[in-house]
Amino acid sequence: MTGIILAAGLSSRMGKNKLLLPFGSKTILASSIENAISAIGHVIVVTGNDREQTESIAAAYNIDSIYCPDYRKGQLASMLKGIESIGNDDFAIIPGDLPMIAGSDFRKAMELLSSYDAVRPEHKGTPGHPVMFRKENRESILEGRLPLKEYLKSIRTGLFEGSIGTILDADTPEAYARLLAIYGDPAIGN
Repeated sequence: MTGIILAAGLSSRMGKNKLLLPFGSKTILASSIENAISAIGHVIVVTGNDREQTESIAAAYNIDSIYCPDYRKGQLASMLKGIESIGNDDFAIIPGDLPMIAGSDFRKAMELLSSYDAVRPEHKGTPGHPVMFRKENRESILEGRLPLKEYLKSIRTGLFEGSIGTILDADTPEAYARLLAIYGDPAIGN
C-alpha cells in the first residue's frame, strides 16, 4: 500500500497555505504525514504550491515528494501525478489537510479493500478519506482522468463508518477553527 498525500493546492478558500498552519506542535501537513506513516508505512507527498516548504516537511519524515507542475489545474492533476509516480501497488488518496484521520480508519479501509475495488470512510453520511484503491484501478484512473467522485461511481466501492477525522479538513478559516475547537488550540498542543 502506498499513501499519496495531496499537498499541492492553492488553498484559495483559506487565503493562505492551509497545510502550513499550526496544529499542535506541528503543521497540518506534518500531522497528516505522521498519521499516514504510522498506519500505511510507504507514503509520498505530491507538491505544487509552496513547493519548497511542503517538500521540506516531507523530507523531515524521509519520504519522497513528487512535484506536480499542473497543480493550478486542481486536485485531479495532483492525484493523477501521484498515481503516475507509484508502481504496481494498492494506493490511498489522502488530502494533506485532514490531520486527524485515525489509525483505525486506515486499518479498517485496508481490511475491507480485498472485497472491493475501492474503499472509503464516511462519517454520518458525509464521504471522507482516505480513499483506498486496489492496484488494478491504476491504469483505468490514469486513462479515464475522471474526478475521484465520478470514478468511484463506476466501480465496486465499499463504505464504512469512519471517525470524524475523516471529514475534518481545513479548507476555510471556519473549518480550521472548528478543527482546533475539537482537537485543541495549537498554541498549547493537542
